[in-house]
Amino acid sequence: MRYSVEIPPKDPVWRLQIYAHLADSLSFHTIWLSDHYYNRNIAVAATAMSIVTNRIRIGLGIMSPYLYHPALMAQLAATLTEVAPGRVALGVGAGDETALESLGIARSRPVEKVREAVKSVRDIFQRGAEEEGVGLDFKPHGHIPLYIAAQGQRMLRLSAEIGDGVLINTSWLFNPQKPVSIVRDHLAAVGRGGGEFSAELEALLSIHEDAEKARKTVKPYVGVVIQGLSPSMIEELGIEDDVIRRIRLMVRARMWLEIHKVVPDEMVEMFAISGAPKDVRRRLEELAGVGLDGLVLGGPLGPTPRKALIMLDKILKGLSG
Repeated sequence: MRYSVEIPPKDPVWRLQIYAHLADSLSFHTIWLSDHYYNRNIAVAATAMSIVTNRIRIGLGIMSPYLYHPALMAQLAATLTEVAPGRVALGVGAGDETALESLGIARSRPVEKVREAVKSVRDIFQRGAEEEGVGLDFKPHGHIPLYIAAQGQRMLRLSAEIGDGVLINTSWLFNPQKPVSIVRDHLAAVGRGGGEFSAELEALLSIHEDAEKARKTVKPYVGVVIQGLSPSMIEELGIEDDVIRRIRLMVRARMWLEIHKVVPDEMVEMFAISGAPKDVRRRLEELAGVGLDGLVLGGPLGPTPRKALIMLDKILKGLSG
């Protein structure tokens, strides 16, 4: 099992560099950077973090084809390999519907849009500078694996068809076996071996000696997850329409402090790993037998991300030992 971290670029760049340098010295496989317009720019943050790291892989994503042309995705990832050769991964996904709507962008045909984007990025990476069509005048340094972010069943199956890996949304944390089975079954159906594909689950995480403080820190992130749930999942989980409506309004207005009042406590347990070290260890042990190739532990990490990285690394070394 590979353990990676997601570090949202919400902090100043100099602080992101501290987190990245620390993660590089610990046992984590990849740093994934989420991409939201209200945070620091992903290209600048990824470059700054690449400069202060030597080993750890830098994951760009999730990048949405509604915001970026595939040529720009390919350009960014390929350019970053000049700073971090052989250490770059690219994640492509439809993106959060509420965030796109706030920018005046309608998210239509998401599965087809992601399929087209991934195919185009692959073509651009493989196309020589002298060939016709959209391409780059330089080659990436090393292979750039393409991951697909997926929540719904169609997107999960798409990842098995055309991705190098899948980043399963943390909304499946309460039942991770189901998306893993969907992906594994479709890999077999399309004749792909598991060795050429990485099934990874993104899981919101917040760790602190004070369990309640850890849970409070992750609540706004859980709110973002809840407002992005599909109608079928909302119905399956029995979440009240008024709760969804209020959370969506607060996410659009970025009312992160007020959102604590409307996110139910049981939803934190359902969509996040949070609490004291013993609580986090228990949840990670449960996930070890699900059939995943990797876990991406992200969101806030904890009230103090630097301390959280150290605590988390200690737990993970104990698990592998």
